[in-house]
Formats: sequence, C-alpha cells, structure tokens
Amino acid sequence: MAEVPHLVQLQEDFGGADFSVVGLMQGDALQARAFAQQRNTNYPIKTASGQDFSNFHVWLVPATYLVDPKGQIVADNLDDARAMLSAALQAELP
Repeated sequence: MAEVPHLVQLQEDFGGADFSVVGLMQGDALQARAFAQQRNTNYPIKTASGQDFSNFHVWLVPATYLVDPKGQIVADNLDDARAMLSAALQAELP
C-alpha cells in the first residue's frame, strides 16, 4: 500500500453504507496507524502478520479488489475501479 490518493478519492466519492475502502497491510496495528496518519487515509486499514493474507482471501498485494457486502471478491486487479464501482452501486440502487 505505497500510494493511496486514488483510494482516498474513491472513499470520498463512494463511501457510505454500501461501500467502503479497506486497506490491508503487513505489520501490526501501530504500523497501520502510523501509515494511515502519514498518508491521511479516510478509511480503515487492517493488518496481517507475516505473509499470511489467506484469511482475507487475498493472494497478491498490492492489488485492488472489489468485495461485495458478503465479503466475496467480485473483481480483482481493477484497471478502472471508479467505473466498476459506479456501475455496481448504481445496479443496487432502488
């Protein structure tokens, strides 16, 4: 998670009850907190120790995933996360 401005912008534009960016990084909670403060993130960052991200169903980092409310990855390695999010959230609106 080296660069995050696009994720901050996605959270600003789409964040709410139906969507949230969640960061995932190696390390502990203190490292995550320092990273979030340094980068001015507006979304939570979860941590996993060592290389084990399998409990998050993530196999490659850094990467961008679109995860549905049930926790299922519905798209990965998104080239245009903004367009995909816009389409997905519009599809769910009444």
